[in-house]
Amino acid sequence: MRSSTEPDRRTRKRLARRDALLDLAADLVERDGVDGVTMAALAGAADYATASLYTYFSSRSALLAALQRRALTTLAKVAESHVSEWDDLLERATPRPDPRTAALARLWGFSELFLTAPEHHAREFRLQQQLLVTTGAEATEDAASVVPVAMVVLDVPRRLLAAATDAGALSKGRPSTDPVGAPLDPTAVRTFAWIVAMNGALMVDGLATGLPSTGHALGQELTSSLLSGWGASAEALADARELADEFARRRALLATGTTARPVAGPADGRPAGSTHGAPS
Repeated sequence: MRSSTEPDRRTRKRLARRDALLDLAADLVERDGVDGVTMAALAGAADYATASLYTYFSSRSALLAALQRRALTTLAKVAESHVSEWDDLLERATPRPDPRTAALARLWGFSELFLTAPEHHAREFRLQQQLLVTTGAEATEDAASVVPVAMVVLDVPRRLLAAATDAGALSKGRPSTDPVGAPLDPTAVRTFAWIVAMNGALMVDGLATGLPSTGHALGQELTSSLLSGWGASAEALADARELADEFARRRALLATGTTARPVAGPADGRPAGSTHGAPS
C-alpha cells in the first residue's frame, strides 16, 4: 500500500519531466554556457512549447536556481560520501594515525576532491563556476533559495576545519566581523577563504593565455599555504598528504574490485604524526 506521504502517479510523472528538463538545461550549460540557457532554447531542446515550460519554472531565473540547487545537492552528497569513506579507512588504519595527522589528512582529501571536481563532476562544477562570474543571472529571491543548499555543501569543509582545530592540528582563528560589524565564526571565515582560493585557482584553467601551471597544482599550493598559516606544521602536513594519497589509492582499488592492504602510516613505518607537537 502506498504511503500517504509518497507522491501520486501524476506527481511522480511531473517530477520526472521536471528532472528531464533540468538534464537538458545542464546540457545547454555544457554546450553554450549559462548565457545559452534560455526558456526558448530549453523549449527547443525539449520539443516543448515555450509557454508550457512556465508550468515547471516560473522564469529563466527560477530555472537556473533549480539547476544550481540540484548541482549543489549532488556535490554535497559526494563530499559526505567521501568523508564517510575516509573515516572508515582511518578507523581501520594500522597503526592508528595521530588524531592531528588524521584531521589534516581529511582536509587534504577534501582539497583533492574539490580540485578534481572538474574531472569527476564536470557538469555540476562548471555550472557553479559560470554562475559565479555571470552577474544578474538569477533574481534576488531565486538566488536566496540557493543559499541554504550552498551552506550544506560548505558545512563539510567547515566541519573538517573545526575538527582539525579541536584536535590541535590547527590554531584557533582570530575573531572577525562581517561588513555590518556582527561577529563571525573564525572557522566559517576560514572555510570561505579556502573555498574561494581553490575555486579561483581552478578558474585559471579557463584563461585564454594560459599559465605555466594548472589550477590543480595552484590549488594544492594554496591549500598547503593556508593550512600552514593556520598552524599546521610542515611535518604534519607531509604525513597528512601521504595518508590522503593512501585514501585515494585505496578508493581507486576498491572501485576496480581489487583487494588492497590496510591503510598504514608514513613510509618509514612510524605512526603518522607521532613526532609532531601541537601547532603554535
